[in-house]
Amino acid sequence: VFIGAFTEAAHLAYALSNYFQARGAITVLGGPHARCYPEDACKYFDYVTGFTNKEAIHGVLRECARHRPEGVHLSAPTQPSSLPGVRERWKHIEKTLRKAPWVKFVPMIGSLGCPYTCSFCIDSVVPYQPLEFDMITEDLTFLLTQYKRPRVGWHDPNFGVRFDDYMDAIEAAGPPGGIDFVAESSLSLLSEAHLTRMKTNGFKAILPGIESWYDMGNKSKTGSAQGLDKVRQVADHVNLVAEYIPYIQTNMVFGIDGDEGPEPFELTKRFLAMAPAAFPGLSLLTSYGRAAPLNLEYQRQKRVLPFPFHFLNNSHSMNVKPQNYTWPDFYDHV
Repeated sequence: VFIGAFTEAAHLAYALSNYFQARGAITVLGGPHARCYPEDACKYFDYVTGFTNKEAIHGVLRECARHRPEGVHLSAPTQPSSLPGVRERWKHIEKTLRKAPWVKFVPMIGSLGCPYTCSFCIDSVVPYQPLEFDMITEDLTFLLTQYKRPRVGWHDPNFGVRFDDYMDAIEAAGPPGGIDFVAESSLSLLSEAHLTRMKTNGFKAILPGIESWYDMGNKSKTGSAQGLDKVRQVADHVNLVAEYIPYIQTNMVFGIDGDEGPEPFELTKRFLAMAPAAFPGLSLLTSYGRAAPLNLEYQRQKRVLPFPFHFLNNSHSMNVKPQNYTWPDFYDHV
């Protein structure tokens, strides 16, 4: 029995594993929780997988043995070179979409990894790798036979790195604007020329990561600008994006080591006043096990609180002691 789970669903995954193991099944866990907390997951599964490819899965199926009380942790050297497309997964996707009340988004992915190196991100050390663009065209063409106007949510960590290849693949699938798209991207990729083409091709929502007013200027195309200078540049860029794409969510992370005093919070207020079309996606720095390189450094510095992982929610609380704030001071600002 193969199970994939986020950390918030880890205990449900553990319970299911116990249920199936009691009936003689061999259980395997993959997905984000398996990458973040493999040591804990091995207590409840026969196999726990990190990066996974066909060879790794074939190895599990060949052995198919009980490993208890401690499961086996397996990981391929890299991400898989290809993934099954929408047409191949349609019987599973369609069953899931039937449960959606009225807004139905088909999940697609065109790349793995990310070219940026935000140290708090699980993809920061995963090389960027595009998948097959011909398959994207085939899958979108297929979707147009299933829905009058499909909606697609791109699950790429950073959509549009190979921008022209993506747009060529989308445009080859059918008439412009025949499919609605949502994607997570970076402001550095959202030039006006790119935005024009995205609008023509039906992009209705975009979620760029700004992350910080003091760092990661390469993602927001602001270079070395910091503080209010960066706020002004980002606000101008976001207002430009809003002229082409109806919904824009700007993602920020509070509590990183570059933050100090009230300024990061006040700058965010200034930004929202200058770019009223932006919906703020505000997160608190959270360490999910060994997900990112920075997490291990925080653990070595003894800054990670022993907070039960299934309660973690980076929208409401953080489990990393902030470097430049006391807890009461930090939450007063939040």
